[in-house]
Amino acid sequence: MKLSDLCLIFLVIEIIVFSMLDIRFQQLEAVAEKTNAYNTALDNAVDDGCFYLVEADSSRNLYTNKEKAVEQFFSSLYANFGVMGQPFQEEQLKRYIPVILVTDRDGFYIYYTAVILQGGEKNLDKRWSEKLYYVYEDDRYIIKFTLGNEIKLFEKESMEVFEGDYRDVRTLTECNYLKNEEVFETIRRKTITQSISKNMNLFINYYNNIASDFGITYEFWLPEIDRTDWDRTIDDVSLFVLFQGYPYSAAALDTYNRYAFGGARITKSKIYYITEHFEKKYYHREDCEEVATDKGIPYYTKEECAKEGAFPCNKCIP
Repeated sequence: MKLSDLCLIFLVIEIIVFSMLDIRFQQLEAVAEKTNAYNTALDNAVDDGCFYLVEADSSRNLYTNKEKAVEQFFSSLYANFGVMGQPFQEEQLKRYIPVILVTDRDGFYIYYTAVILQGGEKNLDKRWSEKLYYVYEDDRYIIKFTLGNEIKLFEKESMEVFEGDYRDVRTLTECNYLKNEEVFETIRRKTITQSISKNMNLFINYYNNIASDFGITYEFWLPEIDRTDWDRTIDDVSLFVLFQGYPYSAAALDTYNRYAFGGARITKSKIYYITEHFEKKYYHREDCEEVATDKGIPYYTKEECAKEGAFPCNKCIP
């Protein structure tokens, strides 16, 4: 074979290789653009859901409205992905969300997928778990933790139950976990994160067992969650969404995988009360000495207080 023929063959191979690399590079660029768009869509949907996560009832007491939060999340997700009002596409998108977590003050809920029979056919149905609690147990005690300092402790030997702020409970029991603030906080956080992880894995594994029957071959899994997100989950009512295995295109092997987290915009830590003095209204923090025992109606933002014509208290400076 002539040298010129070898050079020609080498040139053809080189062109093919570089063409393939160029195509792959273009594919990666397209994936990167879609990833940014999907990240924005998912973050916006979670934020929209969180806006409705904590609400006030007719007596202005706060409660967690998980149903409305998730409904708003999906509505926003469909709109951001351009499938709003298209039932088939909406259902397809929903299948790549195996679980949604909502944390409450004393426990958490998991929005998961189950199989139901309708007219002899199997269908997927989204539903809520019962409330699951942050529970720690050893040989002597069972402790039910919360996102704050309140606990419920069961003493196995005496069969007694103690409930309230852990700093008050520790004066009534010999439980060493409550004696030291750092030890208490370590056990509380570990119990909450382990309870959530364990149960989310159970529901994700269940979904893996049924997803293949509906054409989903992707294996879902709980990723390692950033410590900052865990800390926020532990400190406040929150919404956590796992979105995995969503294909960037029908022919692409790459899939979109991400979890998104959002905290409620209104929390119990920010409550204001209004008093009136010499026909002038003032709003106070919850712990202000100017607030009487009968505190009256709670307000959750300074803007609400201002609309009532109240001025900030000069003592607690809310």
